[in-house]
Amino acid sequence: MGNKQFIQLFILLLPTAMFAQDYILFINGYRGPKHDAEITTNQIHQKDPTGYWYALDDSIKKRFPEAKALYLDAHHPISTSTHLNMGKAVRSYVFSRFCWIKRKSSWVLNTTPNPNGFEIRIENGRKAGVLLEKYFMEHPPKKIHVVCHSMGYAYFLGIIDILSPHYQFGKALILSPEAANSGSRDWSLFDEVWQYGANADVSAANAICLQDGIAPQQAVPGIENLQEPTKGGRLYIPKDYPKRKLGFIKSHHLAYYDWFYWIQPTDRGYFSAE
Repeated sequence: MGNKQFIQLFILLLPTAMFAQDYILFINGYRGPKHDAEITTNQIHQKDPTGYWYALDDSIKKRFPEAKALYLDAHHPISTSTHLNMGKAVRSYVFSRFCWIKRKSSWVLNTTPNPNGFEIRIENGRKAGVLLEKYFMEHPPKKIHVVCHSMGYAYFLGIIDILSPHYQFGKALILSPEAANSGSRDWSLFDEVWQYGANADVSAANAICLQDGIAPQQAVPGIENLQEPTKGGRLYIPKDYPKRKLGFIKSHHLAYYDWFYWIQPTDRGYFSAE
């Protein structure tokens, strides 16, 4: 056997774990009324296929220089959300424009759970989890980090169901989750879990006209149990963030998530590989 053949055989026999690397999953949410009738195909993408993440994913990837990024589309019709239909969403938007009260108001923001719709997204997340499991058999991960937005939260829960028995999770960043109080998982599986979004459903909440109306914010169940300040919790839009950048859409949309960069490395909730 020549040297070249020996080297090739040696590489083939090396444990696959030696080639393992970290991964970071980006799970997008609703892609807008134009795509409402569409539903995810649960495919894995190497790049953002729709431009959903703007530049936020690029910034986060720089904080995880050793991790390979994978993208999943968790877009589902609005019928799976707490709005149920476009008419109710538009009604909520109009009413919220002039509502300066701070207490909870179900007649303005659509917060009533939609368990059937939430479960549909979880089930598709499980289907994506099966595809990821097959992918990771050939591309073994050290740790899996996750960034999800809006409808992507329920989808993320389905992925956890499939991958958690076999793989190790790292850090999770949950951006403006839709119907967050409808479901949860064991967050001790992760090194850190952070929920970011509008200041709502708490005593110091912003006025309703400044809140996230697309996905009215509620706490992810169990996140309050992450007592250690470095393990997780909720982060809100800063109080001194310009009010002109807040509202039904702006408090939710990633195009206005520049306040995320206000969180410094020494601050609670800074998200990086460190």
